[in-house]
Parts: sequence; C-alpha cells; structure tokens
Amino acid sequence: MNFKLSLISTALLTSFSISTFAETEQTVDTNTETLEQINVQDTGIKQNGYQTTGTSVVSKAELPVFDTPNTVNILSTKLLEDRKPESLIDALYNVSGVSQANTLGGMFDSIQKRGFGGNRDNSIMRNGLQAGPAKNFSATTETVEVLKGPASVLYGIQDPGGVVNIITKKPQQTPRYVVGGTLGNHSLWGTQLDFTGGLGNGFAYRFIYDKQEKDYWRNFGKVKNTTYAPSLSWENDKTKVLLSYEHKDILEPFDRGTNLLTATNALPDIPVSRRLDEPNNETTAKTDNIDFKIEHKLSDGWKLNAGYSYARYKYFYDQARITNINVKTRTARRAIEQQQGDQRVHSGTLNIVGEFGIGDIANRFVAGIDAMRNIRDLGPIYNQGIMNSDINIDHPNYTSPVAEHKNGNGNAYQYNYLKTVGVYIQDTAYFTDNFIMTGGLRYEYFDQFAGRYCLNAANCKKGQNLTKTGNTDQHDGKLLYQLGAVYKFTPHIATFANYSESFRPQMSVATPVSGDLKPEQGKSFEIGAKYENSGFNATLALFNISKRNVAEAVGSGSNAQLNIVGKQRSRGVEFDLNGQITDSLSVAANYTYTKVKSLENERYPDAVNQQLSGVPKHQASLFLAYNVGEFDFGNIRVGGGARYLGSWHAYNSDYTKAYKLPYAVVYDAFIAYDTKISGKKVSFQLNGKNLTDKTYYPSTSGNATNTLIPVALGYGREFIFNTKVEF
Repeated sequence: MNFKLSLISTALLTSFSISTFAETEQTVDTNTETLEQINVQDTGIKQNGYQTTGTSVVSKAELPVFDTPNTVNILSTKLLEDRKPESLIDALYNVSGVSQANTLGGMFDSIQKRGFGGNRDNSIMRNGLQAGPAKNFSATTETVEVLKGPASVLYGIQDPGGVVNIITKKPQQTPRYVVGGTLGNHSLWGTQLDFTGGLGNGFAYRFIYDKQEKDYWRNFGKVKNTTYAPSLSWENDKTKVLLSYEHKDILEPFDRGTNLLTATNALPDIPVSRRLDEPNNETTAKTDNIDFKIEHKLSDGWKLNAGYSYARYKYFYDQARITNINVKTRTARRAIEQQQGDQRVHSGTLNIVGEFGIGDIANRFVAGIDAMRNIRDLGPIYNQGIMNSDINIDHPNYTSPVAEHKNGNGNAYQYNYLKTVGVYIQDTAYFTDNFIMTGGLRYEYFDQFAGRYCLNAANCKKGQNLTKTGNTDQHDGKLLYQLGAVYKFTPHIATFANYSESFRPQMSVATPVSGDLKPEQGKSFEIGAKYENSGFNATLALFNISKRNVAEAVGSGSNAQLNIVGKQRSRGVEFDLNGQITDSLSVAANYTYTKVKSLENERYPDAVNQQLSGVPKHQASLFLAYNVGEFDFGNIRVGGGARYLGSWHAYNSDYTKAYKLPYAVVYDAFIAYDTKISGKKVSFQLNGKNLTDKTYYPSTSGNATNTLIPVALGYGREFIFNTKVEF
C-alpha cells in the first residue's frame, strides 16, 4: 500500500512540476540530433519524442486530439522503440485504464478498457478497420491509438470500454534499408528486415520480415514467430492508394498459467516456472491480413475515403486441461483436449470528410457507411477424457500424450457469423475559437447466426447435419448517438465532456444460448481536462459507464447456457502524461482508479456489488528516458521505469467465495547506443524486462469452477539485445 501511494503521488507531483516548467519554458528544442520529430505516414499524427499531437486515425473525422471531446491516447513510435514491447498488452501498459483479459491460453489479444472487454469484443482495429482477435502487434506496428469509452457511433458493434487501433508502417518514397538481429536469454534469437523506397511514377514499396525463436520462460515450451509483410502505395496530387499484406506463422505454448485452489484459498506451493500440463500443450497458427485503402481529394477541404480489410486467424491447439489439484496427495488430474479454429473478418468502409461554414461557425463533418462480416468456424473440441494417471505436482513425469483428432469424439463443429451494416454522421462545430461541440448519429443493422454441425457424432465432418439447436438466429437494428463539447480556457488548457452509447449483439459458439438474447447496451458519461504545449500533453478524465443485458454462462460443463443476468457499472479516474520534460528527458506516466461491479445479477445474487473478476482498482506506470548526449563515438540513451498492477479478485463459479490476487510492481530498463560505422547508421540496444523476476497475475485464464480458478502468469525476467544497420 505504501508503495502504491508513493508511485501515485510521484506521478502526480511529476505532472505538476512539468506543468510549472512548461509555463516558464514555452518551447522545447526538437532540432537536436537525439530527438527526431516524426510524422506518421498517411495520418495526421505528429510525434516529438514521447509526445503525440495532431489528428488521430481512430476519430475518423481527422479532428485534432486536443479538439476531441473524448480521451484519446496515442503511443509514440519512439516510446515503442525504447520499450520494445512483444505484444499488444505489453505496449498498452503505457496507457491508463487498460488491462489484460482472458487470452485463452495466450491465443488471442484480449484487452479490457475501463474494466470492460474480452477476446471477442470487436474492439481491436488495424488502420481503422476490424482486425479480429488474433495477435495483432508485430514488427509492422508503428503506433497504437486508444479511444476510450463507447465508440459504437463510429465503429458499430462494440463493448463500451473503448477501441484499440493499430497503425502499421507504410511505404516511403525515400529509400531506407534496415537489417537487424536479436539475441537474448531463453535462447532468444531473431532477424529483421525493413526495406522501403520509391519505384517511380508515384509508386513506393515496403517489405518487412521478422523471425524470432526462443525457449518459453517456464520449464518447457517453444516460441517461434515469423512475419512477412509486403506493401505497395501509389499517389498523385489528388489520390492515394495503399495495398498491404501481412502473414504470420505462429508456434507458442498454450498456457493457462496456474490455478487458484478454492479449498485452500491459495495457489499451489510449487515454483511458478513449473507447468502441470504437457510439452505438447501448444498452439500452431497462421494469420493473414489484407488492407486496401483509397483516399481521393474532391476539392479543397473535402475528400473521399474507401477501405477494405480481410483478417484471418487459423489455429490448432492441444492442451492437458487441469481439472483438479489435490494438495494432500500432491497430484493434479488432467483431461486431454484439442481444437481447431478458423476465424475470418471482412470489413469495408466508405466515408466523406470535409469542412464547411454556417455563418461564423466552422464545421468538421464526416459521414459514411461501414459493413462487416465476422465468421467463426470452430472444429470440434476433441475431448479424449481424463488421462490414465494423475501427475505429481512436485516431481512431474511428462508423457506428452498425442491423440490424433480424427480418432476422437468431437462435440460438433461450431459455427457463427455476424453481419453488420452501419450508416453514420458526425459533425464538429467550432462556435468560437474556444467552444467546440461534436454530435453524431448511427443506425446499425445486424444479422447473426450461431449453430452446430453433426451434434454428438464421432469423426464428424464439416457440413453434415447443420442445426441451430439451443443457439442463435437473430437480426435487428439500433439507433445510437453521442454528444460532446470542448472548452479551451487557453490555447494549452481545455476541458471536455461527452455522452456516448454502445451496442453489442450476443451469441455463443461454445455455450448454447437460452433463446435469442437481447443485445448488450451501454452508455457513458465522461468529463475531463487536457493540457498540450510544444513539449508534452496530459489528460485527466472521470468516467461513468453502465451496461445492461449482461449475459453469463449459467451452469457448468454440458449443462451451461448463456443467459441475461443483469447490469454492470464502471466508474473511475484516469491520468496520462506523455512528452518531453526537457529536450533530453522523455516521460510516459499514467494512473488509473477503476471501480467496476455488478449492479444486478438475477442468477448469482452474491455477485452484486463485487468488483468484477480480473480488474484491479489501481494501476499505474512511469517510464523515463534520457539522452545522455552526443559524443565523438556516438549517442547514448538510457531509460527505465516501473508499472504497478493492483490487487484484484477472482471468484468461484457461483460467486459465493472471493479470492484476492496480490499486487505487483514490475521494473524495466534499457540502454541504447547509436553511432556510424563506415558511414552507415548502426544501433545497439539492450532491454531488461521484469528485472526483479517478479511473479504477477495479469488476468484470469479460463472459466472458474467451484474447485479451481485458472489464473494467467506474467512473463518472467528477460534480457533482449537488438542491433540494426541502416543503409
């Protein structure tokens, strides 16, 4: 608790001292060789070290972030380069109000925003279009944006917590060729290529290649990831066209972490590195992303945007699922399980963006139509039953049972699709230089189906006996709106307020649905303040989000069904600070207080007024980087910081017992050296992650029973050395 208060107070005192400094020091020198100013290609984002300004992609209307009546966080390219995150959630530790949700053994990106969200909530975008739940952070990532609060007016079907948008690297006309290599503990090695340049007649290309292999940080497992990403662009004075493709081959452990034992209210007393599943617990996957975008200038101040994206995630996993742990006999019981999945998302957009005036009122206008088709095709869960013998948790004897899925009893192919079409309009009116209002409307139509093939048949084949027994066949529509305002006290200080709504149809592939469920609906009120100058920006926000028609699985195993159970609410405070304290010192700091609970739960009354599982009340992070300076031999840059993950609660299946997971503080650091060898830019960087090898628990990792609660484990200590040469 003392450390928690100390970290929070340090972040707040830092913000006030920076604000005072900024009033006396009006400009920050950005012309030094050690602090490069960057404009993100084909966006309005401008970067100055850790500071990001200008317009965001996620707002669609190309509004300056300072004029947007919402909280928008943008991670700068320099911050990502310094920290070297290896996943999307790792990158988002520098954003307030964001935490990990259930990743299903590490298979999916699963992000909670302001206490709400999961691995299939449609909240992850790629260049403004749906990306699906696959692992989306890669060597192609340039920046990451987060739009907080309900975003359904702009993006349709969403959870009310917010939207994460990954912006990828684009082709450049200026030739640049980068070759890199990576080494580290856990036998890590990797190679990277990033080539770009002009081809003439307005064409440019880019090719990115990244390959990484390492041993898993626990006692067994391999990680092998390879990325190929070619892209091509063309432009003239009125039109820009971009076509990009990204393919990833993935081999990673399927690891649900550890288990909290409800009988003892404790975790198993074994080393955290010891796994109790099997060496063949792994996921093999392939991902494909295609992006096509056209931007055409219609006239001064008006342009037309069109885009299409395709995302596919095809995977197969094996697991020895732990079903019970007996601490008296020191044994664990496991069941063998396998599944294949094929998830595909098609999304398209067409909008017009422009400016016009009504008298003295300037307006920034966007209107458009979006369409999406999200298909999830899951092969049978082949359950081979309980293994022949239990495993000793102190001296495990791993047998690596491999069962061919064609010989197993599948519980039927599971299939669903969600088709949506949305029409929206949004206008931002500048009544004066200081007072701005934004309003938007959207009508969203959806059609969804969830069904099964060849129920309860062994060796079933896709396409046989399509049924929808106990599942969903539904279509409907919803009108949504949002309203917000910004008032600027000075060119650097503004307050804002907004009201917005969310809308999300509900279905389940794995769990039968009790009839056609009502769509989940949310609404949010938010007020806050922003500060922005030439060196840094800060945002303080207070929010209140509520949602109704919340569904939960009632019952367990084959008897589980999805039912509407009640209402939930999230209230909290967020603070973010990013930028340059001086021309040599960069800062990224944030703090979050989130109180999210059930207001009503018709099935589980003990859940009412309980903090939702996996959501810490307090989170904070602080990361600093310092340019030591230019020397005859090159430039040195050092940095580091800490992130605080507050304690959180988990519950047994009927919420009659609560279990507290401890807080943790994780420390990271880096040192970078840039020089020239034979006229070529050469960089060396060493990153240390989780320096104290702290054990921490970022989320739950599966459905709780009355005996076990699966809990994910945070990564152990890592050292990563990167070098690159630029031609």
